[in-house]
Amino acid sequence: MHNSHIVLIVADDAAFPRDLLARWQTERMVPAFTVMSTELFQGGASGTFDLAVVGPVRHGRLSSILKSMEAGSRPVLCVMETAAQIHAARTEHPRLLLMQQHESWLDSLILIASECLKRVDLAARTRKAEQAAALQAREAALGRYMLENRHGFNNLLTSVLGNAELLLGERKYLAESARDQIDTIHRTALTMLEIMQRFSSIAVEMQVTEKQSQSETPELSHSTTVH
Repeated sequence: MHNSHIVLIVADDAAFPRDLLARWQTERMVPAFTVMSTELFQGGASGTFDLAVVGPVRHGRLSSILKSMEAGSRPVLCVMETAAQIHAARTEHPRLLLMQQHESWLDSLILIASECLKRVDLAARTRKAEQAAALQAREAALGRYMLENRHGFNNLLTSVLGNAELLLGERKYLAESARDQIDTIHRTALTMLEIMQRFSSIAVEMQVTEKQSQSETPELSHSTTVH
């Protein structure tokens, strides 16, 4: 967990965020905080946060606040005063994290919140890994296509080069504009051929490296130390 997280605290009791922030400041990793009352809370427009903590709010406002937060993807931890309130909220909002405001509630809340933020980090890393894997899969598919078609592409380039060179051999019979166009075709085809030759060279180098890696792995796995 890192200290770049943002924790949203929604409460109408000023003592709740004051006590929570004071307790959180004693931790080694302290996130940034956004504190607001239910009057300022705008649901989805409340800004970006990694974890929401809901404390005591005015009568009749809790349900709408929780419904708005429940629609998001971030964890929501709601602190309530009685077990009856928790039972009612759990029935209506099964996805939310609920805890009772007992004697050591601050310590319990910090512990639960820290675990929630760790899961937020894990989810973010998982998404990045999935995106990287998808990108690698696309690049691998493109690479396979180029490998499968490089011989045919090289044959086409060779044909273009050969015809361009034949035409250039008869340049004295061609108009100046035609000679310039054929020269351009010839130079472009040479450049493309160099690119494809480099591509083929890289493919061979990768195959050699892969074979060396495969041959070294069994040797390492079967190596023993004699005392």
